[in-house]
Amino acid sequence: MGRALFLITGPLTMSLLGCGGAPPPPAEQPEPARLEEPEKGAEPAPEAALGAEAQEAEPAPATPSAAPAAPRRDDSVPDDYALMHGDCVELGKQLTVLTRSEQVAALSAKLTPEQRGETEKRIDAVAATLGEQYAQSCEQNVGKHVDPRSLKCAFDARSVRAFEACLNAPPPAK
Repeated sequence: MGRALFLITGPLTMSLLGCGGAPPPPAEQPEPARLEEPEKGAEPAPEAALGAEAQEAEPAPATPSAAPAAPRRDDSVPDDYALMHGDCVELGKQLTVLTRSEQVAALSAKLTPEQRGETEKRIDAVAATLGEQYAQSCEQNVGKHVDPRSLKCAFDARSVRAFEACLNAPPPAK
């Protein structure tokens, strides 16, 4: 009888063990409509997360027949941006890069490779010094309000003259 009992309870026990370990299937619930589907395994960018929170806070359109519009992105530039330490550091680096590239481009083609190498080393040193000096003088303005468009302009500048023009431009009229 022991063997007969095992033959009956064995398969029954195995079938219960096989079903007992799996979680119950999830109840089907409609998910809220997502405006943008992030790629699987990718973290959303911080600005995307902030934009999603702002969009969720907006009320739904009043007309139900309106077609869903593409998500709006706030490209407006804040007028109360305060200059930060990191801005000064990055502006100094940008000035270093621009100064170096302009000075190297102005080198004579008649220089020997040895002369060119020595001159480039001196240019690098001078450009780095100018960038550091600019960053230090910029530090005096940390916390003051600046026009972020002028910062963007300076970061996008392709020459020292354009860099200086961006940062020395009069504030925009309101």
